[in-house]
Order: sequence, then C-alpha cells, then structure tokens
Amino acid sequence: MVFRLLIIAATGLLLTACDNMQTLTEAQQIERTIRQEVSRDLDGLNALTEAADTTEYDGFAWRRGEKIQIRQRMDGELTLLEQAEAPEIIAKAVEHRIPSFSLVRYQKGWLVVFRTYVSNHCQVVYAYAYRGKLADTPQCTEEVFASQANGQCQSPINDEWQVFKEWFFAESLVAEGNPVCKAKLEQGWQTLPGQNAGSR
Repeated sequence: MVFRLLIIAATGLLLTACDNMQTLTEAQQIERTIRQEVSRDLDGLNALTEAADTTEYDGFAWRRGEKIQIRQRMDGELTLLEQAEAPEIIAKAVEHRIPSFSLVRYQKGWLVVFRTYVSNHCQVVYAYAYRGKLADTPQCTEEVFASQANGQCQSPINDEWQVFKEWFFAESLVAEGNPVCKAKLEQGWQTLPGQNAGSR
C-alpha cells in the first residue's frame, strides 16, 4: 500500500513538472546555442578574434578545406579581396579545432555570425556573438522587439562577450499574406534602408 502511494505521488510530481516545462521558441533556442558555443569554445573564439585584430581586414569567412574569404570595408561596404591571405587566423582555427567561422569587425569589436530567424513580430533577426562592448545598445527584452520595427539589442554572456541581435521589419512577408506582418504594416512599420551589421 505504501509503495503504491509512493508511485502515485511520484507520477503526480512528474506530471506537474511536465506541465511546467515549456518548449523554447526559436529565438530562445538560438540564443541558448550562442551562449553554449561561446562558453564551450571561449579560448578558440578569443584566439580567432585576437588574430583578426592584428590584421587590417574587416571580415573573414572560412570552412575547412576551402579558401578563406577576406573582406575589407570600402565606402562603407565589405568588399571581397581576391589576393589577401590570413594564415595566422586559419592556424588558430585549426589549433582550436574550429571547422568553420565567419567574423566581421563591428564598432570596436568582432561579430561571430550565427543565425538568422523571423521573430513573432515579423522581423528578420540576425543573431551574433559579439566580443566587445556596445555603447547605446539596450538589453534584449520582448518589449524591445515588440516596440521597434528595426533595432539592435544585446545580452551579456560574460565580461567580454554578448549575444547581439539586429533586426529589420520583414516587409517582404506582407505580400505573402502573413497577418502579423500586415497588421504591423498598418501600424506604420517599415524596413529601414541599409544592411545588417554583419555586412557593413
């Protein structure tokens, strides 16, 4: 009898725990992934950004077995350089077992490109890890996203790294009949001209 009561009590606790568990949204999953990746490979990411900082270049993209792509900012745009090389950065990636990376110099730090997704408020969101401090950039909250068609926010990972998000109203989804996007357009939301931080 006591054993049966224990089983019933344990089952009740498990059901209550399952009810309290919520599935993460795509935005939460991406942010968690960025935090985990930075924490898991902090030494490697620090080594990569330190090596990048010693160069005159503004962007790097590399996948093991492929030629590195190096970009430099010209007239405000990142331009692919055909002849540039950065063996020291590839060496750091190989040393720290990083199979691929995409780095962009932004303000006084470095963006590590992660993912893009569409928010519940009809915004295309670019999610990065950022090594550095971003002045005049608010903390990421649901309220910030809900109140701004286009914007930027950050959430600290540690003393050096942030999750950095930049978003733009996904006006192209209005034509596809997305009801949230249509409602936002009617409220006056519009895409700002220009490109995301990772491509500027």
